[in-house]
Amino acid sequence: MQETYDIQFDITIYLPRKPAFYYTEIERQLGSAFKVYQAQFVPDEKIYLLKNTVKVNDDKLVYDKTGFTEFGTKKITSAWKRIEKQGDTQISFTDGSQEDVGLVITYTAMKCFMPKEEIKSEISFFLTKPDNSKTVEQIINFVTGLAKVFSDNYITIVVDNRFERPDYLFRARISCSLIAYIPASLQAYDFPEAHKLIPINNKEGKQVGTVIVSLDHFPYRKNIEDVKTINRLDLRLRELKLLPKTREL
Repeated sequence: MQETYDIQFDITIYLPRKPAFYYTEIERQLGSAFKVYQAQFVPDEKIYLLKNTVKVNDDKLVYDKTGFTEFGTKKITSAWKRIEKQGDTQISFTDGSQEDVGLVITYTAMKCFMPKEEIKSEISFFLTKPDNSKTVEQIINFVTGLAKVFSDNYITIVVDNRFERPDYLFRARISCSLIAYIPASLQAYDFPEAHKLIPINNKEGKQVGTVIVSLDHFPYRKNIEDVKTINRLDLRLRELKLLPKTREL
């Protein structure tokens, strides 16, 4: 039995590649991600621009229960313009918790030229939570909520200090290290090792994706059974050509 301590999570939504888009697309995607976070963790959570510290300044308010502030839209517009001028951009946000290690949400984008010229972008959440069963359910519900909104896109999680990317069987690819959202209709009988599969349906009720939950607890690299379960799931997804390389997303 592992002693209880806080775990850091990196949850990434790999957004669709596009030849071009307007700043309102970034605003829409971030607004959707913020709402899911609020629904699962802190209702009406305020989101601020993150600079050199997680300590927030009231004049840097980006998003609240009314939506994006004028300041927030201005910063997103500036970030969008950098894609065209510099070829890439990054903008980060934090919550109002005033914690030393608080929530960090980052939007990144860059121009890619292979296999064709497109803009690759993603939204990542970095958060710290205690290692307990309540947190497991909370993280599962959070990823499931994101999957319902971003149903066309892969979503993955890295459980820092417990099962990190170097621990993956296929290090260059995504993994079912605890949870992975796959934009494909999968059935539980094909993945008997998984703790559970959660179907994601579109508005017409058709299944368009699947949240795979590998374990009912946070994985640990020294637990051989955890490693076996995750590796079997990754192997099966690799066979189905549903375990893409992160650089291809």
